[in-house]
Amino acid sequence: MTGVPVTAEQAVRMHQDGDLAGAARAYRALLTRDPRNAQLLNLLGVALLQMGDPVEAVRLLKEAAKRQPQAADIQDNLGSALRAAGHPAPAVEAHRKALQQRPDHSPYLFNLGNAYAAMGAHRQAIDAYRRSLDGRPGHAGAMFNLANSQRAIGELEAAVASYRQLLAANPSHAQAWNNLGAVLALRGELAGAEQAYRQALAARPGHAETLSNLGNVLVERGKLGEALAFHRAAVDAAPESSEAFIFLGVALQELDQMDAAIDAYRLGLCLEQDNVQGLTNLGAALELTGQLAEAETVLSRALTIAPGSGEVWGNLGLCRLAQGDRARGCAAIDRALELDPDLARVRVARALLRLDDGALCEGWSDYAWRFAAGEALPDRHFTVPLWSGDKASNKRLLIWREQGLGDELMFASFYPEAISRVGQAVIECDPRLVGLFTRSFPSASIRAQRLPPDGSDAPERPDADLHVPAGDLAGLLAPSLSGFTGAPYLVVDRKRSEMSRQWLAELPPGLRVGICWRSRLITTRRRHNYADVSAWAPLLAMPDIQVVNLQYSARDEEIEALGREGRVLHTMPGLDLTNDLEGLAALIANLDLVITAPTAVGELAGAVGTPVWRIVGGRDWSTLGAATRPWFSSMRLFLHSSGVDGGLGEIIRFLKKNLPLHG
Repeated sequence: MTGVPVTAEQAVRMHQDGDLAGAARAYRALLTRDPRNAQLLNLLGVALLQMGDPVEAVRLLKEAAKRQPQAADIQDNLGSALRAAGHPAPAVEAHRKALQQRPDHSPYLFNLGNAYAAMGAHRQAIDAYRRSLDGRPGHAGAMFNLANSQRAIGELEAAVASYRQLLAANPSHAQAWNNLGAVLALRGELAGAEQAYRQALAARPGHAETLSNLGNVLVERGKLGEALAFHRAAVDAAPESSEAFIFLGVALQELDQMDAAIDAYRLGLCLEQDNVQGLTNLGAALELTGQLAEAETVLSRALTIAPGSGEVWGNLGLCRLAQGDRARGCAAIDRALELDPDLARVRVARALLRLDDGALCEGWSDYAWRFAAGEALPDRHFTVPLWSGDKASNKRLLIWREQGLGDELMFASFYPEAISRVGQAVIECDPRLVGLFTRSFPSASIRAQRLPPDGSDAPERPDADLHVPAGDLAGLLAPSLSGFTGAPYLVVDRKRSEMSRQWLAELPPGLRVGICWRSRLITTRRRHNYADVSAWAPLLAMPDIQVVNLQYSARDEEIEALGREGRVLHTMPGLDLTNDLEGLAALIANLDLVITAPTAVGELAGAVGTPVWRIVGGRDWSTLGAATRPWFSSMRLFLHSSGVDGGLGEIIRFLKKNLPLHG
C-alpha cells in the first residue's frame, strides 16, 4: 500500500522478481532511515547497474566497500560496475579482493575474466575463465567468453574447440554460432563458416550482422547470387548500419554491377562519412569504372583518416596506374605491402606488374597469392605435399586446373615438361578437354576435374604423392624466358580435322580466317579488351578473305547485325563452338589464320600451332616483358593504345597491304 514502509525483505523480493525501478525506490527509502547500511548500498548499486547507470552504481558500491571492506560480494559487484563504467583495471583489483575472501569462487573468477578481457589482457582472462569452469563445468557464459578470448589472441583452433563444446550443450546459442563462423572463415574453412552462420540464423532469424557475415562467406565461395540476397536482407534488417550497405556494395561489385555497388557504398558513407572501408571500396569501384579523378579524391581522403592502411595505399596505387602514372602507382603498391604484406589482391596486382616487366621470379612469387585474392578458383587443399618442380621419377603427380579455359590452356603448355619430371602424372581438366588432353599427353592419366562435395573443408586425399595447381608450373619450370618453347602441344582428332578441311574447301576462294570477338567473362576491368561485333564488319568486307565464326555463345542478333550489312560470316554446320572443343580445335587447325580478342580461342589456336593474331586494348602481363606471348610461338600481338578498334584497324591495314597471304 502507498505510504506503508517496505521492508528490506520485500525490496529484495521486488528485485528478484525483476522490478528494478521499484526495488531501487525501496532501497533509497530504506537508506534514508539507515544511510550507513552497507548491504542496502550494495543492493541499490546492483539495481542501478542492472538499470544501466554504472557511474552511480560505482559511487554507491565504493561507499558500501568502505563500510564493509571484507565483504566479498560487495567487492565483486564493485568490480562489475567499474568494468561497465569503462574502468577495467580497477575492476580487476576489486575482483581480486573478492577472491581473497573466497578463493576459487567460480562467479568471481568469471567476473575477473570479464575485467581482464575488457582491458585486453586475454591470456589472464583465459586463465580466469578456465578456473571458473573448474568449479562450474559447462557454464555457458564462461565457455563463450573463453572462446572469445582465445579468438582474440589468435588461438583459433582452441577457440573452435571451445565454441563447439559450448554449442554441443547449447545448440541454440546464436552468437556462439556466429562467432564460430567468424573463426572458421579466418582459418579458410569457408564451408564450415557458411554452415555455422546458417545455424546462427536458424537460432536468431533476421540478425543483421550474421546476414552480412554469411553473405561475405558466400562471396568468397563464389556463390554470388545467394550472397547478394543475404546482403540485401541485412540492409533491410539494419537500414541504419553503414557496414551493411558497404558489404552489399562488395557483393554487387563481385557481380560486376558497378553502378549499383557505387550507390551502395555512397549510402553507407551517408550513414558514416569517415568509414575507411567504405571510402576504400568506393575509390576502388570508381577507378574500375574509369572515374579516376574522383577515385583519387576519395582514396586520398581515406588516406588522411587511415594513413597506415595498406588496403587504401593499394587501391590508390591501382588508381595511379590507371591514370598512367606507373612510377607513383608502383610506389603506392610497394608501400601498401610494407604496411600489410598479407594483402592478397595487392600482391596479385604487383605480381602482374612484375611479370609485365619481365621480373619473372619476383612476379611468380607474388602470383602465388591468387587463391587468397579470389582470383583463382577453386582453392583446393590436399593431404599430400605441393610439388616443388624437382625430378621425382618415383612419384605420382596430380596437376589440377584452377582458372578459366584460356588460362588452363596457357598453363597447359608446361604439362609436357612437368610430365617428363615425374614417374606418373594425373591431369584434372575441364571436362571438354579430356579427349584433346588424352591424345596430346598419352603418358599421363587424364580425367575431368574432381571437386570435393560442397560443404566440405577437409583436405582432399588424392591418388597421388604430390600435387600442383596448373598456375604454378611456369614459375617452377621456367624461371626465365629461355624456358618457354612456345611449341604447339595439342593433337587434334584426325577424323574431325578431315571433316573441317572438307567443309572449308567448299567455301569461296580466299584466306580462311577465323574470328572471335569477345570472352564469356567481360568484367568492367577487362571491357577495354573487347569491341562490339560491328567493329569487325570491315574485316568481313575485305576481298580475298573468307571469315569463319569461332565465337562461342554468339548471340543471334550479333550474327544478324553482320548479315544486315551484307557481310558473310561462315559458321560450320552442327559444330557446338562452346562445348565441342574437339571439333573447334580441329576447325582451328585447318584455318590459315585466327584473329581474336583475348579469349580461349586464341590459346586454343596457339596450342594447335595455327597462326593467331591477338588484339589487346592495353598492356598484357602474359607477355612476361617480351614483345609477344612466349607461351605460343604462332601468336602475334596487336596492342593498340586506342583499344580494340585501333588494333582491328591496324590489322585491316596490314591485310590490305599484304593480301593474298596464302599465295
